This record gives sequence, structure tokens and C-alpha cells, in this order.
Amino acid sequence: MTLDEFIQLPPQEIIKGLDSYQQDIINVILDRTNNNYLEAADKWLIASPSNTAKFGGDSSHSAIYRDKIVLEVERFLCGNDPVYEKERRELQLNSDKTQQYIIGVLSTAIGSQLGVVGTFISPVIVLIIISMGKMCINAWCEMRKEIRKENEHEK
Repeated sequence: MTLDEFIQLPPQEIIKGLDSYQQDIINVILDRTNNNYLEAADKWLIASPSNTAKFGGDSSHSAIYRDKIVLEVERFLCGNDPVYEKERRELQLNSDKTQQYIIGVLSTAIGSQLGVVGTFISPVIVLIIISMGKMCINAWCEMRKEIRKENEHEK
């Protein structure tokens, strides 16, 4: 499976790429948030114990943490940052990758940039990818570019 194919999977198929305990928690959170994926990501960030001070426990900052992860997912997927070049190449080499492998590569790479364990943020990354809907990566990247432009003009 390619990264594009992974992103096009139905939400429950993408969630199956998480560890079973994470799937269970994410499904409960999604049920409580009426499948609002970004709100569910915020709930994960404040509900999960973490060994890092930056993440977990502080509800007033969960959207900030989520936005930082969204930015890193954008940097990874949109190819606009050389920091993730090795991992992007790794995912493009063959199309026989599993959901777990793709989630693992994304989570490990992004987690190392944020200074947090990849397994902690993997559900957030999955929820961000699901929130993309059925867009292709290029369309999502263009949308993110427009959002950044609008945000810069508002400042």
C-alpha cells in the first residue's frame, strides 16, 4: 500500500493500523465527539499520560499541540521540508507497506522532531489523516498552503 492509498482508506481501516488499546480508546473518544476527528485528537492529547511535559494533561493547550502536529504532518506529506526526506523516500520505495508500517514511520519521524514518543502521537496523526477525508495529498497540501496564507494576513 502506498501513502496515497493509505490516506484513501475508510476511517475504521486507518484506525486498525493503531495498537488495539489505542483503537479502543480512539473509538470511544470518536463516539463521544460525534466523529469530530480534530476534537478527538485534542481529547487524546489531554487524556493520555505522557512522559513529556509538553503533551498531555493541559486542556488549554491541546489545540496548540495538535496544530504543531498538523504542521509536522504537513511538512512530512507535502514534501516541503528536507527533514523528512529520508522517511518520505522510504515510504515511496515499494508499495507493499502495511498501515502499521506507514503509521510507524510517520509517528517516529514526527515524534522525533517534536521531542515526544511516536507511539503517543500516532493516534493524533491517524486522526489528522482521517480528517483529510478523501482528498489526495496534493489537494490537502494546497489547502494547508491557503490556510497558512490566510493566517499570516490576519496577523
